Amino acid sequence: MFLTRLAFKNLIRHRNRTLITASIIAFAIFFYIFLDSMIGGMTELSYNSIIDYEAGHLQIMNNQYWEEKDEFPLDYLFTVNENLLNVVSDSTGYQASSPELDVLARLNNGTNEIPVVAKGIIPDRFEQVFNIDKKFVDGKMFSPGENKAVMGKKLAELLRLEKGDYIILLVKDKNGTFNTIEAEIYGLIHTANPAVNNNYVYLPLDTVQQALNVDKQVSKLIVRLENKYLAETVDQKIEEKLVSDRNLSVHTWSDLEAVSVAGAKQKGNQLVMVIILLIAAIAIINTVILAALERMEEIGMMKAMGLRVPEIIYTFVLESTGIGILGGIIGIILGSIGVWFLVNYGIDFTGLVGVDMSSFGIPVLGKFYGVWNPSAFIMVFSFGVIVSVIASILPAYWAASKDPVKAIYHRQGV
Repeated sequence: MFLTRLAFKNLIRHRNRTLITASIIAFAIFFYIFLDSMIGGMTELSYNSIIDYEAGHLQIMNNQYWEEKDEFPLDYLFTVNENLLNVVSDSTGYQASSPELDVLARLNNGTNEIPVVAKGIIPDRFEQVFNIDKKFVDGKMFSPGENKAVMGKKLAELLRLEKGDYIILLVKDKNGTFNTIEAEIYGLIHTANPAVNNNYVYLPLDTVQQALNVDKQVSKLIVRLENKYLAETVDQKIEEKLVSDRNLSVHTWSDLEAVSVAGAKQKGNQLVMVIILLIAAIAIINTVILAALERMEEIGMMKAMGLRVPEIIYTFVLESTGIGILGGIIGIILGSIGVWFLVNYGIDFTGLVGVDMSSFGIPVLGKFYGVWNPSAFIMVFSFGVIVSVIASILPAYWAASKDPVKAIYHRQGV
C-alpha cells in the first residue's frame, strides 16, 4: 500500500508532466476513435450504395451465369416462373423483387460511341427494390412498354445528351447478330453509386428481350429484404426450396466483387490508423522516458531509503498505468463526443471540398455520417494503457539499477 500511495502522490505532485503525457495518450485515442468512426461510416455507405442502387440484398441467377457475370453471357439466362416468385415472396423479411436483363452495349449519340451496360427492367418493380425514385435530377422513370430510357446524369453529360434526346444502343443478341435499340432519354439520375451514374442505361425489359431474341428470359432476379443482415440466412432457405431447379443459385450482396473492394479499402485504412497509433506510441514512450530521466535524483533518494529495484520499478509502472488510464478516459470522452457529432450531424463533404465526391468513386452525396464501434473504444483504451506501462519499465529499470550516489548527483557528472 505504501508504494501505491507513493505512486499516486507522484502523479499529483508532478501534475504538469502527468497532464502532458496523459494529453498525448488522449489525443492518440481520440484521433483513432474519430477516424475509425469515419472509415466505418464510409464503408457502411459503400455497402448501402451497392445494395440500394445496384445489387439489392439477394440475386438469383443461373450457376454458370454467376461464374461469367462480368461478361453478361446470354447463354445462361432463365425464366422467372410462379414457383420461384412464391418461394422468394415467402422468405423472411421479403419486401420486393425485380427481374433484370443485362447486356453489354455501345451507346451512340449520333457522333460519339462509348461502352455501357444496358439493363432491361420492369419500372414499378425496379423502384420497389432500389431507392432510385428520389434520385431523378431531370425527368422521371418511364412506363412499361414505352420506347424510352433512363441514364446517369454524368453519362449524359459525357455524351452531351439531355432529356428528350434520342440515343442508339448497339447490342449483340443470343445468336451473335447485331441489333440496335433506339430510345428517347426520359429521365436523368444522380446517385451515390458511380457505376449507376457513369455506366448504366435502363430500358423497358420487353424492349431488351426483343432486341436480344431471348423470349421472356432474364439475367437475374434481384430481391430486397427488410435489412442486409437477413441475407445470409434467407439465401440458404431459398436455395433449399429451389429443389425443382438446381441450375439456379442465390447470392448475397456481400458476395459481390464491389463489396470485396470496399472491404479491402477498409483494411487499408485500418493499416494507416495502426501506423498512426505506432507514431503516437513512440511519442508516449519518449515522454515517459524523459520523465524517468528527469527523476534520476528522486530514484537515487528512493534507493538510499532502502527501496529495492523491483519496488522502484513497480512504483514507476504504477504511475505510468495511472497516466495511461487518465489519458485513456479523457480520450474516450473526447472520442465519444466526436463520434456522437459524426453520427447525429455528419460532415458535408460536398460543402467542404466543393466537388461531387461520387466522381472520385466515393459514395457520398451531401452529408456523410459516422458509426459507433464499441470494440474500437475498448481496443484503443487498452492500447494506450499497455503502451504507457511498457514504456516505463526499461527507463525505470535502468535508473533503479544505478548506484544511489551517482543517481542523486547524476547532473553534476558524479
